[in-house]
Amino acid sequence: MSDPHANGSIEVAGAPSEAAEAALILCHGRGDSATRFLRLADDFHRRGVLYLAPEASGKAWYAGPASEPPEAKAPYLESAFSLVERAVGTAEDAGVPLENVAFMGFSQGATVAAEYVATRPRRYGGLAALAGGLLGPDPAETEHDGDLRGTPVYLGAGEADDRFDADRARKSAETFCRLGADVTAETYPGLGHAINDAEVNAVGRMLDSLL
Repeated sequence: MSDPHANGSIEVAGAPSEAAEAALILCHGRGDSATRFLRLADDFHRRGVLYLAPEASGKAWYAGPASEPPEAKAPYLESAFSLVERAVGTAEDAGVPLENVAFMGFSQGATVAAEYVATRPRRYGGLAALAGGLLGPDPAETEHDGDLRGTPVYLGAGEADDRFDADRARKSAETFCRLGADVTAETYPGLGHAINDAEVNAVGRMLDSLL
């Protein structure tokens, strides 16, 4: 398929367009759905935030492991980016400036969000990549360049995660630092492939900074 996510929907919640001061784009993980992932927003709900959750085709953003280089995942990635771009456009149509648009993703969704931000560098409201990071054999040696202009980037991962190597989060952090982001990388002993309260709180603080 040349554009697998072309018909992907975008679930919407939170502030109405006329009251939105900030937006958070939530990218679900493999096997999940936009509707289900959007419920997570209840845990860090803030007044004035528009929540947008794009839906991946077949509940998967791309095929193959994250250790493959990005070019091995075309056209999946470009199609995913187009869907994320539609969500960004929805936020901008609501009057939210791009510097107040933040991204959050879990697992595959975290990878999509991270790659989107890294390949389109400018000042965003923030990025929270949970149990996911940049693609490639070594995320610290990617060819991304540009300037994120101090965009807050939070990478959270569990040390007991059997699906995502926490070291990939640390190496992704190196690349985001090189791109000029304000990076926080945290790993959590005992945490598996899940989201904990500390990560939810980190997303909440990111939203607070935009309001």
